[in-house]
Amino acid sequence: MTELKKFEKNGNQFVMKRQYGFGLLVVIGMLAFTIGGIYNKNTTMIWIFGILTVLCFISIWSQNFAVDLDKETFIIKNGLINKPMEIPFADFVNFELVKVKQNLITTNVSLNLYYLKNDKEKCIGIAQGFTTRSMQRLINEINEILKLNEHSRKI
Repeated sequence: MTELKKFEKNGNQFVMKRQYGFGLLVVIGMLAFTIGGIYNKNTTMIWIFGILTVLCFISIWSQNFAVDLDKETFIIKNGLINKPMEIPFADFVNFELVKVKQNLITTNVSLNLYYLKNDKEKCIGIAQGFTTRSMQRLINEINEILKLNEHSRKI
């Protein structure tokens, strides 16, 4: 097995390292609007964008993705309010890589995980970034981890 760059091993659980790139760009943009509100002395703008900046930063900090080989589950935590979701390997269907372009410039690439719940296909986001290469590396590392547990799938 090659050395994992995007995951940290914690016992028999592999936890994805935090990804700050895309989320921090959003937080910095909202912080700029907050500073603009301070500069223009617009208290409504200060409060709205100040609170949104803090909430987005906390959301980035609380986002989590882990592969637990003991329980044979993916553990995904997205957002502030949502509880961590455990998806068994047996319910896993596949990964999807979504690329959003604006005028030939890639603005967002997201990695989604499809799974079955009550015989219906569901989707949940795992990570976001700016390049397909980084998301493909993430998929490759997840496959390496699943091969440790002999649950490799073709993607």
